[in-house]
Amino acid sequence: MAGRDGQVKAGNGRGFTLIELLAVIALVGLLLAVSAGAWGRARAAAQGAACRENLRLWGSAFHLYAAEHAGRFPHTDDWTRADKSGLPRSESPHDHCWVDVLPPYMGMKAWRDHEEGQRPERNPWQCPAAKWAADSAYGYKRSKEGGFSYAMNSYLSYDFDHGGHKGGEPYLNTLRCEAPARTILLFDQAANPADGLHPQYKNRKAGKYPGEDVTALTVRHRRGDGREGANFLFIDGHVQFRDDVWVRQHSDVPEDAGDLEWFPYRYE
Repeated sequence: MAGRDGQVKAGNGRGFTLIELLAVIALVGLLLAVSAGAWGRARAAAQGAACRENLRLWGSAFHLYAAEHAGRFPHTDDWTRADKSGLPRSESPHDHCWVDVLPPYMGMKAWRDHEEGQRPERNPWQCPAAKWAADSAYGYKRSKEGGFSYAMNSYLSYDFDHGGHKGGEPYLNTLRCEAPARTILLFDQAANPADGLHPQYKNRKAGKYPGEDVTALTVRHRRGDGREGANFLFIDGHVQFRDDVWVRQHSDVPEDAGDLEWFPYRYE
């Protein structure tokens, strides 16, 4: 209780001055702030480790698939973007997207076999550090259709006109890869429309497609030393945190098929 001298009396009669109480409060606040920061760093480290483990699992599935398909990887995109035949999906020769053909190698259902509104939101499908926005931020029904926080490097399926070249093989022939330890296979894709390569451009289709180019890359992980970057799975199966790939400059987008970080081999 408070005495006449303005002190707060302890049970043994000893008093605490207001300054002492404020000092204790400040110390408690400091300890809480430090512990909260440590918790935040530990959580970020755990998320980064879980993300890399997800990518390793996908990498194993890619190589199991390749072993059964003459060294070829599956397609980067789903049927809606990959099909050029005009046939119904049940008859299309292009319904071989990685999110549909690889899960059985991991004991899981294909993406297309999950009902709308019940698409996977956890490991190993999604990066635990990915932060999705409200549905109103997207140009598609994200909560209904689901989304992908990992993207397969779309330069690997060269039926698209990337880099100004056409006529490449639509399914990656890993036996021809010139630098499998250097070429990116899967990467952290922007889940939030505001987190892409260009800050002034809000990509309302962020996370919609399982295959994307470098402009979908995002920074999602922070190391204890303050470095920010993304996790990558490479064609040879190794996984690595990189802080030197993602820069907010359009000049960083590969302009030709000679960039072996994104292209598997040089196209003529």
